[in-house]
Amino acid sequence: MIWKSMISKLWATIIVLVSLVLVFLTVLLLQFFENNSIRQTETQMIKIGHKAVSLVQNEGPEQAVLSSIDDIADVYSAGSAVIINDSFRGSPEKDGIPVVSRHFFLSDPELKKVVRGRTVSRQVTIQPNNERIIVVGVPIHMPDGRTGGVYIYQPLRVMQHALDQAKKLIYISAGIAIILTTFFAFFLSTRIGSPLRRMRTAVIQVSHGNFDMHVPVITRDEVGELAVAFNKMRKELKGNITALNQEKEQLAGIVNNMADGVLLLDGRGQLRASNPPADRFLQSWRYEHKKEDTGTPQELVELFSSVTEANEHRVREVSVQGRFWVIIMTPLYNMKNVRGAVAVLRDMTEEKHIDQMKKGFVANVSHELRTPISMIQGYSEAIIDGIAGTKEEQVDMAQIILDESKRLGRLVNELLDLAKLEAGHFQLNVRKIPLKAYLDSTVKKFYGYAASKGIHLQLVQKIGDKVQFNLDPDRIEQVMTNLIDNAIRHTPEGGHVTVSADIDSGHLHIRVQDTGTGIAKEALPFVFERFYKEDKARTRGKSGTGLGLSIAKHIVDAHGGKISVNSRKGEGTAFIINLPPTGKPQN
Repeated sequence: MIWKSMISKLWATIIVLVSLVLVFLTVLLLQFFENNSIRQTETQMIKIGHKAVSLVQNEGPEQAVLSSIDDIADVYSAGSAVIINDSFRGSPEKDGIPVVSRHFFLSDPELKKVVRGRTVSRQVTIQPNNERIIVVGVPIHMPDGRTGGVYIYQPLRVMQHALDQAKKLIYISAGIAIILTTFFAFFLSTRIGSPLRRMRTAVIQVSHGNFDMHVPVITRDEVGELAVAFNKMRKELKGNITALNQEKEQLAGIVNNMADGVLLLDGRGQLRASNPPADRFLQSWRYEHKKEDTGTPQELVELFSSVTEANEHRVREVSVQGRFWVIIMTPLYNMKNVRGAVAVLRDMTEEKHIDQMKKGFVANVSHELRTPISMIQGYSEAIIDGIAGTKEEQVDMAQIILDESKRLGRLVNELLDLAKLEAGHFQLNVRKIPLKAYLDSTVKKFYGYAASKGIHLQLVQKIGDKVQFNLDPDRIEQVMTNLIDNAIRHTPEGGHVTVSADIDSGHLHIRVQDTGTGIAKEALPFVFERFYKEDKARTRGKSGTGLGLSIAKHIVDAHGGKISVNSRKGEGTAFIINLPPTGKPQN
């Protein structure tokens, strides 16, 4: 509001101060004029009184002398009275001058002192008009020894007229002074407030993040120096904010592209920020513990309490969904107090098992090759040695040799495919295909196989009939075949296998979920590794070569997508494929 502005306050302050000074000065001037007017009137009347006494003493109390005294007093709008012993001569009534009797003068104790030789000046009230007059008495000493006095009197209203004129002039002068002061105060406050208003606008813009607002320097006084200081501060602040934003962007880029997870906790141990690797850790932890909220994991809460109590960093190892994490938490200080903590989450799963992978690769390959070779060798020797007595037995042995040869061939082909994928010599034949018909055809091949195992297989699609998508149909079919076959083989009779597909923001999402035996959390991080099998006994039947999921992961990676797995032991497994569009799907 305008009344809350600095200009209005300054303007009102100047007006009030000047008004108070003018009122005080007016009162003093009025009092001075009134007192001065009375003193001048008294002085003038005393002079008239002395002049009248001189005339009476020199020429005697003749009628002509007394008339001259009346004329002199009348010039000054005053009346006169002469008392000599028992004689009394007073001015007649004229021009509003009242007639005063001898008794009036002699009845007043002060005025009576005149005839006793004392000059008196006094203000009295006369009746019946109740009018105030000023009376001056001068004593007379006649040469023949007679005494008396001359009284000169004048109504105060005569003097009041001149005083009213002076008051009027003072009031007019005070009014003009207040008006001039008002305009001057408004001009001054506006002159001072205008650059301050511009600086206020600039400060508001700076508070909103606009550092390009420049305050013009109009004057070279304190306000101008303030504007110069503000412009300098604005430039330095803009530079500092720009530098901070650049450092923030650089730090965010570093943190978001780190392989390790980073979590920021406040003083209460609540999560405030995280990077993508840390988000994956939190998602896995909540899935494993069946948590839907976004609270801080219990392991981090306990580690944060330990850090705040010891005021130093702490290290803890955590296993989530079979992955091995090392958490390094360091406190953050606000002066002397701990204001939070930063936790670095390092996934040590690969490092921990990489040696085992190197050592186990040769053993895995040897085992997978040894079994079919041994069987081929054994049955071949049995045929050569004539152990098979009948033709049917020979046919059975030959069939086993053929099956093991095919198994050996599949193993070699999968090894070759895997080698090509890892070497980067694998070429995709990506083309646009009708997505719904393609998925129907792929899943349809397993209906009979699933029915023979007593398993219900269904396909759930939220994809239109005309939707097309860019992918390599042969390779994606290889991936889905492996996932569906694994789901059926590890699901007991009466179970369910569900294949669902939809498109969200141009990405194709395929989910293969079963109600089978599930995967232990310790095994989840390694399901996509070569030759990895949860079945440590490596029995035949349900157990494959251990290369299918590794090949599937490489194929999905070659499409620029991602494949992940979620599972709980005894509750089932879900494999999720996310393929990005190499071209927008067409409806």
